Amino acid sequence: IILKIFFKTFCLIFFYSFNIIFTIKMIEDKQYKVVMLGSGAVGKSAITVQMVSGHFLSSYDPTIEDSYRTTINVNNQDIILNILDTAGQEEFYALRDQYMRSGDGYIIVFSITSVTSFLEVNAIKEQLNMILDTDDNTLIPIILVGNKCDLEEYRQVQSSDAQRLAEEWRVKYFETSAKNKTNINRIFEELVYLIEANNQTNIQNTSNQNERLKYNHNCCVLL
Repeated sequence: IILKIFFKTFCLIFFYSFNIIFTIKMIEDKQYKVVMLGSGAVGKSAITVQMVSGHFLSSYDPTIEDSYRTTINVNNQDIILNILDTAGQEEFYALRDQYMRSGDGYIIVFSITSVTSFLEVNAIKEQLNMILDTDDNTLIPIILVGNKCDLEEYRQVQSSDAQRLAEEWRVKYFETSAKNKTNINRIFEELVYLIEANNQTNIQNTSNQNERLKYNHNCCVLL
């Protein structure tokens, strides 16, 4: 009997200590990895550099992989963002698996001046679901971005079509201009909100699992 009581007490302490340590770590770290996804020449690098350093990349230089680090203030709290700017060219698609596994949140970018880049975002979302072993019913921290909104006269993708796709994905849609810095900060702020909401959901799910384990263990003791 004493051994059973000791084992039960140990299990309870372990489960609650895990929750406390996990929560404290989330509060202390406050740094997230953001993965930029999209086909080539849509402006992923321009968005990233505008966010990090405040200047516009006017020339296109295909990216294989670049990492950036910046701080953003959300709700009066500094959040460190590690931004991974990924390759959009087809020959580097095999690298996407590694990128996708590493992210806390994702910004999927197309150009409003390229209907082809817009059509490709569905394949990116499907690949993300596959890599993360999720489906369309699972909410992933994603922001859908239509970049180059300063080139309205060359628009090929209507805002209503992009918004409809975002609603299907159950994500937010923003149009940005890396050149004019339109909505650049906002998409990262909104992504942080989504990441933190997702983390809270994961903490709650862990707590619920622990409660079920506690209940099942109590049942075993009574038997």
